[in-house]
Amino acid sequence: MSNRKRKVVGISGSLRKDSYNRVLLRAMAQEQREDMDVSIFNLKHIPLFNADIEVNGDPEAVEDFKEAIREADGLLIVTPEYSHGMPGVLKNALDWASSMTNENVMDGKPAFVLGASPAKLGAAFSQAQVKQSLAAAGALVLQQPELYIGQVNKKVDDAGTLTDEDTKSALQQSLDDFSSWIETMSSRP
Repeated sequence: MSNRKRKVVGISGSLRKDSYNRVLLRAMAQEQREDMDVSIFNLKHIPLFNADIEVNGDPEAVEDFKEAIREADGLLIVTPEYSHGMPGVLKNALDWASSMTNENVMDGKPAFVLGASPAKLGAAFSQAQVKQSLAAAGALVLQQPELYIGQVNKKVDDAGTLTDEDTKSALQQSLDDFSSWIETMSSRP
């Protein structure tokens, strides 16, 4: 394994500042790792995708998002589930990042998707849709292990802190697995 610290950009599919998925993303970013640095990119300034706008160049917020992905060794997506699907804000951001008009920054980028929900399935349907969009964009999606965090509302306290030790352990193991995936994908011909 390389001694270089891997740069990972993390995004939450929710715009709520204290969403459960943002809590999980912050917990992962705060994990002190020797091999990985996770930074968080907030999607709140990404405009709605519009090819009429795109033809004149990416808007500044989109270019900032693309630059964060371009510079990263991997992309970490933590998503809720809305009506059995991925949130519109996340789909919108992925459409901008993967559009080939100005550059598909997703192509060849290692990615890992997880999600949480108060429901028992832990955003399983949403994750499947996110993975489908990433695969269509050419991202190298880590398929296994999968991490579905159900009943997340029982694992986060009122202050927005992850309190469940099993979930903390699962997040740490996911980062280990994603680090290995990035290493594997970066060493392929």
